[in-house]
Amino acid sequence: MSEKKLGTGLDVGTSFLVVAREAEDGNIKTITERDAFFEIQPATKVHERMIKTAIEKDGAKYLESENGVYLIGQYAIDKANERHKKARRPLARGVISPKEKQAVPILKFLLKELVGDAREQGEPLYYSIPAMPVDQDEEEFDTGYHQDVIGGYLATLGYKAVALNEAEAIAYSELLDDALTGMTLSFGAGMVNAAVMSSGDPVLKFSTTKAGDWIDRMAAVACNQPDTLVQAEKESGIDLRKPANEIQEAISIYYQRLLKYTLSNISAKLAKSKELPKFKDPINVVISGGTSLADGFIELFKAELRNANFPLEIGEVRRASDQLTAVAKGCYLAASMDE
Repeated sequence: MSEKKLGTGLDVGTSFLVVAREAEDGNIKTITERDAFFEIQPATKVHERMIKTAIEKDGAKYLESENGVYLIGQYAIDKANERHKKARRPLARGVISPKEKQAVPILKFLLKELVGDAREQGEPLYYSIPAMPVDQDEEEFDTGYHQDVIGGYLATLGYKAVALNEAEAIAYSELLDDALTGMTLSFGAGMVNAAVMSSGDPVLKFSTTKAGDWIDRMAAVACNQPDTLVQAEKESGIDLRKPANEIQEAISIYYQRLLKYTLSNISAKLAKSKELPKFKDPINVVISGGTSLADGFIELFKAELRNANFPLEIGEVRRASDQLTAVAKGCYLAASMDE
C-alpha cells in the first residue's frame, strides 16, 4: 500500500474531532467524534463497578479519573444532558484550554481513539490549527503550545504530523474548481478562521474569537437559560429567518451580531493588509463549520456582507460540500500529496 493512500487528515476542533482517510473504493471516508468529556464520581466502589459495567454495555469508552471516570465524546454530552449538567471540553476558542486541568490527557485519549497508531511508521498526518486572531492580544492566545502538544503526541503514535491552517485546509477541499483562488471561512464553536487564497497560495490567514459558543452564551444570558439548553435548541435545527420561540429568537439575534462583528473585523484586516492581492475578477467565498449549519445562515451572511465595507469584490457565496468534514478532507488531501 502506497504512502499516498496512507495519508490521514485530522480536524482538531473546539466542538468536533474529524478524521479523514481514503476508503477502499477510493473515496474519502470521515469519522466524527464530539470533543467533550464528563466526569462521574461514584459514591462507593460498588457504584463505580456498576457504572463501568453500564458504560461497557453501552459500547462507550471511558478514562479513569482521580475520583471516578471520565465519559468521552458524544456519550459524555448525552449523559451530562441526562443529569442536567454540562459536559466539559479540552479545547476553548480553538486551542487547548488553559483553564481545564484535564485538557491534555483527555485530548490525547480522544485522538488515540480516533486515529489510532500509524498504519506505517512515518504515515503523513496533517492536522488543523487555528490562525492568530485579529481581535485578541497575542500574549493571551498561544497557538504554539497547542500545535506542539498535538503534533508531539501524534508523533508518538508513529505519524509524520504536520500542522495545517484550518481555513487553508478548506480551500484544498472546496476551491479546486476555482483554481484554488478565493476566500474560505470556517465558523466553528470557538473561532471563525479565514483565509484568502491566490492560485493555491494562502496569502492571508487570520481568525476572530467569537463564534458558536459566544452565541450560546449570550443567548442563554438573554433568555435566562442554561448554555446547554440553548446549544441543544440550536443544534436541533433552527431557521434563522423564522425563529419558533424565545430561545430561537435570541439565537437568531446573536447570529446576526456575530456576522456583523466577524465581517467588520475581516474588512478591517483586509483593508490594511499590504499582502492582499488585486484580483482581476470577483472571488468566491466558501462557508464551512458547524455554526454555519443553521438554515438561513448563507442568506444572513450575504445580507450582512452587502452592508459591510468589504474591500474585495465577491462573486458567489456558497456552503462547503460538507460543513463538518471540509477541514478534515482538506487535511487529508494535503497529507496525500506529502512525499
